[in-house]
Amino acid sequence: MAYEFNPSDVQVVSALLEKVATPSDELLKIWEQLSFAEEYKLLDEGLQAEIDFVFSYELQEDFGTAGDVNLVQSALSVTVTRPILETPAGAWSLWAEVYDTLRPSTMRAHVADILLTARVRPKPEHATATVACYSEAAELEDVTAQQVALSLARANTIARSRRMTEELAVRQAMCTKSEVFASRPDTNGPALTLLAALSADPRGVSMPGEERVVIRRRLLAIGGASTFFTDEIAKSLARLANNPIELESARRWHTEQYLALARADDHGMSKMHHAQTAASLASDYGLSDLKDAAVLVMQSVDHDSMGWKSVHHDVKLSKNAFRAHLRRYGRARDWSHALLTFLASPSPSGDHEANKRSAQRAATGSIRSLITRTVYGAHGLPERTNDDFMEEEITRTETITLSTTSILLALELEHIRERFSTPRTDEVAIWMVETLSADGSLARFFSDSLALHWAQKYSDSARLSIPLIESAARGLLRTLDEPLYRTQRGDSPGRFPAMDFYVDALAKRGLDPDWVRALRMTLLTPGMNLRNLAAHGFTMDFSEQQSALLLRLAGLFCSMPNDLEQQSLEALPTMTRRRLRRRLGWVWS
Repeated sequence: MAYEFNPSDVQVVSALLEKVATPSDELLKIWEQLSFAEEYKLLDEGLQAEIDFVFSYELQEDFGTAGDVNLVQSALSVTVTRPILETPAGAWSLWAEVYDTLRPSTMRAHVADILLTARVRPKPEHATATVACYSEAAELEDVTAQQVALSLARANTIARSRRMTEELAVRQAMCTKSEVFASRPDTNGPALTLLAALSADPRGVSMPGEERVVIRRRLLAIGGASTFFTDEIAKSLARLANNPIELESARRWHTEQYLALARADDHGMSKMHHAQTAASLASDYGLSDLKDAAVLVMQSVDHDSMGWKSVHHDVKLSKNAFRAHLRRYGRARDWSHALLTFLASPSPSGDHEANKRSAQRAATGSIRSLITRTVYGAHGLPERTNDDFMEEEITRTETITLSTTSILLALELEHIRERFSTPRTDEVAIWMVETLSADGSLARFFSDSLALHWAQKYSDSARLSIPLIESAARGLLRTLDEPLYRTQRGDSPGRFPAMDFYVDALAKRGLDPDWVRALRMTLLTPGMNLRNLAAHGFTMDFSEQQSALLLRLAGLFCSMPNDLEQQSLEALPTMTRRRLRRRLGWVWS
């Protein structure tokens, strides 16, 4: 039921507030003392609710602006009552009269601001009175430095937004208080609140040069004493800049602070973090010399100093689980039949839609979404920070699936080798051409890579499979009349694009999404990135499982009749034609 105004409530509320609080008390302290007062407990519930209402709003600094402080609803669920616009008229009548009876205090300034913000008293006279209330509250005895800073910054926000003449007087008060606060380490935070507001020019006039110098000096003094406020100080210095030279100076200071931290830190992870931040800032600011300096620090970090730890989990599986997986090879009559079974296996990354659902379940309520996340590459340097969280979870799920499937694929190839005599490479190539209508050149290279794997030369096999996959994908797209070649542009010569372009083009051409993900997660970033790590020399050795996985991806293209035209397809015998169309249906949607 909405509160109905009773004139006698004005004296009751005013007396209660004067009794439980001193003029300089903070709002939360006043509200706490009220809740324990016997007089409050005896009040009507409706009146209690209206008293609680004014304590559900608080001053909050907007760090994305020039020190603006706004009156907002509290984020604490225990103090939230209702939106300010849903307040009944009787409650506004109560607080308008209570305001008139209160003596200068933080509470009086707060009530005045609520009446102004809710437009109960929107006239300039009340805006002036509200600014005066906050200015008086900032001068009260025993008031905290944080309350002083918020009160003056709020008064400044009101005056600036309404283009009031009181702005200059408020700025003078902020300048005086900031000098006191900036000289003490325990009040640097309140000092920065005031200096952030002072870093913007007053409405309609330019800040005097000497004032600009004083504010900059105080900001740099705080920044030199503590690195905790580096980012906030940098924002204020940038706002304070009056020309491009001063702006670059502010940006250099910002970057050099993190660079100095990186150089001074002995712990690898901290050193890397600060250097990465410096490199990112330098890149954003266009400071190439500082970016190069930061990258040099990143490259100098020793891998062992990073504090990496490996976590191993032993999972016991029955041998029957592997036997069950290999059961589909039981009907194979020879190596060719078994290899056909291997080449007909589904995408090693699994069902993409199922993986997305699994990732969504795992991500629900995950603390990882609330913290900074940086992914490091095999080279020991950071690759990505704070990517889309759900995409990270899907990548994590599919990478784990690929790792598990690669173990099974290696087991399958070992089973084929042990069960049947290893065929010659030319036999495998001829079989792929005659049975699968595969391209002869691709079939030959695939058989070479397969032979290296069976000879337990896994790194050699992988190093052949990776360019084979890229070559085969490029050949398939050319067969599909995809315009790939990039002509000369300026000083850049003509060339074919990289593997990521091929994967995107295949996806647009209707390649099964499960296989698109398998290719992307195995060969490219943000997945296992095997193609780029091998191409740039970061990974020279490959495991049996990685070799098997790459062979399966190479088999996707090498067993595909990508040189056949429709006319040639119709000319084949009926049985061969059915097999080809069935195999094309494995991977094309």
